Amino acid sequence: MAKPVFTSKDATQLLVYAEQIFLKMTENADLFVDPVPDLTTLETNLSAYREAYAEATFRDKRAVILKAQHGEKLQDVIRRLAHYVEGVSAGDEAVIVAAGFRPSRSSHVSLGRTPKPENLRVEHIQVGSGIIRLRVNSWRPARLYRYEYRKKGTEAWESTLHTKSTLALRGLDMLEQYEFRVSYIGSDVTLNYSDVVTAWVI
Repeated sequence: MAKPVFTSKDATQLLVYAEQIFLKMTENADLFVDPVPDLTTLETNLSAYREAYAEATFRDKRAVILKAQHGEKLQDVIRRLAHYVEGVSAGDEAVIVAAGFRPSRSSHVSLGRTPKPENLRVEHIQVGSGIIRLRVNSWRPARLYRYEYRKKGTEAWESTLHTKSTLALRGLDMLEQYEFRVSYIGSDVTLNYSDVVTAWVI
Protein backbone atom coordinates (compact mmCIF):
# COMPACT_ATOMS: atom_id res chain seq x y z
CA MET A 1 0.00 0.00 0.00
CA ALA A 2 1.21 3.53 -0.79
CA LYS A 3 0.45 5.20 2.49
CA PRO A 4 0.82 8.95 2.97
CA VAL A 5 2.45 9.45 6.36
CA PHE A 6 1.90 12.72 8.19
CA THR A 7 3.71 11.85 11.42
CA SER A 8 4.14 15.45 12.44
CA LYS A 9 2.38 18.77 12.04
CA ASP A 10 5.81 20.33 11.42
CA ALA A 11 5.47 22.43 8.27
CA THR A 12 9.04 21.79 7.17
CA GLN A 13 8.49 18.04 7.16
CA LEU A 14 5.31 18.40 5.10
CA LEU A 15 7.13 20.60 2.58
CA VAL A 16 10.00 18.13 2.26
CA TYR A 17 7.57 15.22 1.91
CA ALA A 18 5.50 16.94 -0.80
CA GLU A 19 8.62 18.07 -2.66
CA GLN A 20 9.97 14.52 -2.59
CA ILE A 21 6.76 13.14 -4.10
CA PHE A 22 6.70 15.84 -6.79
CA LEU A 23 10.38 15.22 -7.65
CA LYS A 24 10.09 11.43 -7.76
CA MET A 25 6.89 11.33 -9.80
CA THR A 26 8.36 13.87 -12.23
CA GLU A 27 11.58 11.85 -12.57
CA ASN A 28 9.59 8.64 -13.12
CA ALA A 29 6.92 10.08 -15.39
CA ASP A 30 7.09 6.96 -17.57
CA LEU A 31 5.63 4.98 -14.66
CA PHE A 32 2.98 7.55 -13.78
CA VAL A 33 1.52 8.60 -17.12
CA ASP A 34 -1.79 10.11 -16.05
CA PRO A 35 -1.70 10.84 -12.31
CA VAL A 36 -4.90 11.73 -10.44
CA PRO A 37 -4.71 14.55 -9.44
CA ASP A 38 -2.10 15.71 -11.94
CA LEU A 39 1.34 16.95 -10.91
CA THR A 40 0.45 20.53 -11.80
CA THR A 41 -2.17 20.42 -9.03
CA LEU A 42 0.43 19.08 -6.61
CA GLU A 43 2.93 21.76 -7.64
CA THR A 44 0.33 24.54 -7.30
CA ASN A 45 -0.70 23.43 -3.81
CA LEU A 46 2.93 22.92 -2.80
CA SER A 47 3.83 26.47 -3.90
CA ALA A 48 0.80 27.93 -2.12
CA TYR A 49 1.74 26.15 1.11
CA ARG A 50 5.38 27.18 0.82
CA GLU A 51 4.36 30.85 0.48
CA ALA A 52 1.85 30.59 3.34
CA TYR A 53 4.52 28.98 5.51
CA ALA A 54 6.88 31.89 4.87
CA GLU A 55 4.16 34.44 5.64
CA ALA A 56 3.24 32.66 8.89
CA THR A 57 6.81 32.91 10.19
CA PHE A 58 5.96 36.32 11.65
CA ARG A 59 3.11 34.81 13.68
CA ASP A 60 0.42 36.95 12.10
CA LYS A 61 -2.82 35.22 13.16
CA ARG A 62 -4.45 35.35 9.72
CA ALA A 63 -1.26 34.06 8.07
CA VAL A 64 -1.13 31.15 10.52
CA ILE A 65 -4.74 30.24 9.72
CA LEU A 66 -4.05 30.42 5.97
CA LYS A 67 -1.00 28.21 6.41
CA ALA A 68 -3.12 25.58 8.14
CA GLN A 69 -5.75 25.73 5.39
CA HIS A 70 -3.16 25.36 2.62
CA GLY A 71 -1.57 22.51 4.58
CA GLU A 72 -4.86 20.61 4.66
CA LYS A 73 -5.30 21.09 0.91
CA LEU A 74 -1.79 19.84 0.23
CA GLN A 75 -2.31 16.77 2.41
CA ASP A 76 -5.57 16.03 0.57
CA VAL A 77 -3.74 16.12 -2.79
CA ILE A 78 -1.08 13.76 -1.42
CA ARG A 79 -3.72 11.32 -0.13
CA ARG A 80 -5.46 11.26 -3.52
CA LEU A 81 -2.14 10.70 -5.28
CA ALA A 82 -1.46 7.82 -2.87
CA HIS A 83 -4.65 6.10 -4.08
CA TYR A 84 -3.54 6.60 -7.68
CA VAL A 85 -0.07 5.17 -6.97
CA GLU A 86 -1.67 2.18 -5.25
CA GLY A 87 -3.63 1.43 -8.41
CA VAL A 88 -0.64 1.80 -10.71
CA SER A 89 1.74 -0.19 -8.51
CA ALA A 90 -0.58 -3.18 -7.98
CA GLY A 91 1.37 -3.78 -4.77
CA ASP A 92 4.86 -3.46 -6.30
CA GLU A 93 6.92 -1.75 -3.59
CA ALA A 94 9.54 -0.55 -6.10
CA VAL A 95 6.87 1.44 -7.95
CA ILE A 96 5.53 2.89 -4.69
CA VAL A 97 9.03 4.04 -3.69
CA ALA A 98 9.55 5.47 -7.19
CA ALA A 99 6.62 7.80 -6.50
CA GLY A 100 8.16 9.08 -3.27
CA PHE A 101 5.79 7.18 -0.97
CA ARG A 102 6.71 4.52 1.54
CA PRO A 103 5.19 1.02 1.25
CA SER A 104 3.11 -0.14 4.17
CA ARG A 105 0.49 -2.70 5.00
CA SER A 106 -3.06 -1.47 4.99
CA SER A 107 -4.59 -1.01 8.43
CA HIS A 108 -8.07 -1.43 6.96
CA VAL A 109 -10.07 -4.58 7.35
CA SER A 110 -9.91 -6.55 4.15
CA LEU A 111 -13.09 -6.44 2.13
CA GLY A 112 -12.13 -9.53 0.17
CA ARG A 113 -11.68 -9.61 -3.56
CA THR A 114 -12.73 -6.57 -5.54
CA PRO A 115 -16.17 -7.30 -7.03
CA LYS A 116 -16.85 -7.44 -10.74
CA PRO A 117 -18.34 -4.14 -11.94
CA GLU A 118 -21.88 -4.46 -13.21
CA ASN A 119 -23.94 -2.58 -15.77
CA LEU A 120 -21.20 -0.86 -17.79
CA ARG A 121 -22.98 1.48 -20.24
CA VAL A 122 -21.71 3.35 -23.28
CA GLU A 123 -23.39 6.62 -24.21
CA HIS A 124 -22.89 9.03 -27.09
CA ILE A 125 -22.78 12.57 -25.71
CA GLN A 126 -23.47 14.13 -29.11
CA VAL A 127 -23.50 12.52 -32.53
CA GLY A 128 -20.51 13.75 -34.51
CA SER A 129 -18.44 14.69 -31.45
CA GLY A 130 -16.64 11.36 -31.21
CA ILE A 131 -16.94 11.55 -27.41
CA ILE A 132 -18.02 8.42 -25.54
CA ARG A 133 -19.34 8.50 -21.98
CA LEU A 134 -18.81 5.37 -19.90
CA ARG A 135 -20.97 4.70 -16.85
CA VAL A 136 -20.78 1.85 -14.37
CA ASN A 137 -22.46 1.12 -11.06
CA SER A 138 -20.40 2.82 -8.34
CA TRP A 139 -18.75 0.84 -5.55
CA ARG A 140 -18.26 2.82 -2.33
CA PRO A 141 -14.91 1.27 -1.26
CA ALA A 142 -13.40 1.92 -4.72
CA ARG A 143 -10.40 4.23 -4.58
CA LEU A 144 -10.14 4.41 -8.36
CA TYR A 145 -11.82 3.11 -11.50
CA ARG A 146 -9.61 1.63 -14.22
CA TYR A 147 -11.27 2.09 -17.63
CA GLU A 148 -9.87 0.22 -20.63
CA TYR A 149 -10.70 0.36 -24.34
CA ARG A 150 -9.43 -0.90 -27.69
CA LYS A 151 -10.50 -1.03 -31.30
CA LYS A 152 -12.43 -4.21 -31.97
CA GLY A 153 -10.10 -6.82 -33.46
CA THR A 154 -6.93 -5.52 -31.76
CA GLU A 155 -5.19 -7.10 -28.75
CA ALA A 156 -3.70 -4.27 -26.69
CA TRP A 157 -5.93 -2.35 -24.28
CA GLU A 158 -5.51 1.37 -23.59
CA SER A 159 -6.26 2.32 -20.00
CA THR A 160 -7.02 5.37 -17.90
CA LEU A 161 -7.52 5.77 -14.15
CA HIS A 162 -10.34 7.92 -12.85
CA THR A 163 -11.83 8.75 -9.47
CA LYS A 164 -15.48 8.52 -10.55
CA SER A 165 -17.90 5.95 -11.95
CA THR A 166 -18.47 8.11 -15.04
CA LEU A 167 -15.83 8.96 -17.63
CA ALA A 168 -15.91 10.89 -20.92
CA LEU A 169 -13.46 9.46 -23.47
CA ARG A 170 -12.16 11.76 -26.20
CA GLY A 171 -9.81 11.27 -29.12
CA LEU A 172 -11.32 8.02 -30.38
CA ASP A 173 -11.45 7.39 -34.12
CA MET A 174 -14.79 8.19 -35.69
CA LEU A 175 -16.85 5.41 -37.31
CA GLU A 176 -14.76 2.74 -35.62
CA GLN A 177 -16.02 -0.01 -33.34
CA TYR A 178 -14.45 -0.16 -29.87
CA GLU A 179 -14.55 -2.52 -26.91
CA PHE A 180 -14.74 -1.19 -23.35
CA ARG A 181 -14.32 -2.66 -19.88
CA VAL A 182 -13.72 -1.37 -16.35
CA SER A 183 -12.39 -2.59 -13.02
CA TYR A 184 -12.67 -1.16 -9.52
CA ILE A 185 -9.48 -0.64 -7.55
CA GLY A 186 -9.95 -1.07 -3.82
CA SER A 187 -7.86 -2.39 -0.93
CA ASP A 188 -7.32 -5.51 -3.04
CA VAL A 189 -5.55 -4.17 -6.14
CA THR A 190 -6.21 -7.34 -8.16
CA LEU A 191 -8.16 -6.26 -11.22
CA ASN A 192 -11.59 -7.81 -11.77
CA TYR A 193 -13.02 -6.59 -15.06
CA SER A 194 -16.61 -6.06 -16.08
CA ASP A 195 -18.08 -7.75 -19.12
CA VAL A 196 -16.78 -6.21 -22.33
CA VAL A 197 -19.18 -3.78 -24.03
CA THR A 198 -18.89 -3.00 -27.75
CA ALA A 199 -19.98 0.25 -29.39
CA TRP A 200 -19.41 2.39 -32.47
CA VAL A 201 -17.90 5.86 -32.17
CA ILE A 202 -20.13 8.25 -34.06
